[in-house]
Amino acid sequence: MIAVGGSDAGISAALRARELDPSSEVTVVVADAYPNFSICGIPYYISGEVAHWSNLAHRTAADLAATGMDVRINTRATRIDPAGKRLSVQNADGHIEELSYDALVVGTGAVSVVPPIGGLAELGPEQGVHLLHSMGDTFGLQRGIEERQPANAVIIGAGYIGLEMAEALTTRGIPVTQIEALPEVLPTVDGELGALVRAELLAHGVDVLTGTTVKAVSREADDRLRVEATGADGESVTRLVDLVLVVVGVRPDTALAAEAGAELGFRGAIAVDERMRTSLPGVYAAGDCVVTHHRLLGTTWLPLGTTAHKQG
Repeated sequence: MIAVGGSDAGISAALRARELDPSSEVTVVVADAYPNFSICGIPYYISGEVAHWSNLAHRTAADLAATGMDVRINTRATRIDPAGKRLSVQNADGHIEELSYDALVVGTGAVSVVPPIGGLAELGPEQGVHLLHSMGDTFGLQRGIEERQPANAVIIGAGYIGLEMAEALTTRGIPVTQIEALPEVLPTVDGELGALVRAELLAHGVDVLTGTTVKAVSREADDRLRVEATGADGESVTRLVDLVLVVVGVRPDTALAAEAGAELGFRGAIAVDERMRTSLPGVYAAGDCVVTHHRLLGTTWLPLGTTAHKQG
């Protein structure tokens, strides 16, 4: 078996395969160098509550190796050949190899959504504008905070990660303005609960702007960042800050499976049945890249670590 992806879905599938059949050959292909890391814990590393980034790992490389699985880090899966049951991979040196499989588990996860905000395409970590989803993003943000010593920050988005990062930056003594386009923070829950969360943010000094849409981010002559938005009443809102964090959500990363012909479903996620089988023979999928079969919601999409682990 080969698992593509070293987060909750891929690792849990690999661990279970080795547990059920210790004689099986299990390979995990990981695009970066951080298998089995808790990306959900990233804000607590930024805040300083997690003292060292390595503590975000659920298991060490030695722990994973002790299970008998072969973990290939810095290796990107580039093509699935479902008819030939082969997976093409490319390592950090550019070397391409074809791996054969009996079963393939696609756990490619999700990628950050980049909203249609003017100026974002031209700005990045070097200018103080950050996304936050991977360990690479995390190191970039930590380095940016240490080098720029921001006096204040804007967080665009008030979902799980946005709220946790508001807490993290506030803990570090950085004043935060949180901007959310929808009417309330934490929009995945009922508005009454979101209002309680907003009150807690305000009590800790966070400037909360809901019903506010960011239109543009630009760089000033003094290297600060100008964030321009339109408020709930149509008025113009401007903030001058040293750091901008864009965390408006994620979308399923389905390119690998879709290019091989896998059927897509709800929200463009990979369609799977209740045994996590895709439309491709011998190819399974799990985690943030797939639809979720939910007892109450039916077929939906739930990009959460707990869901990914169960699916794997």
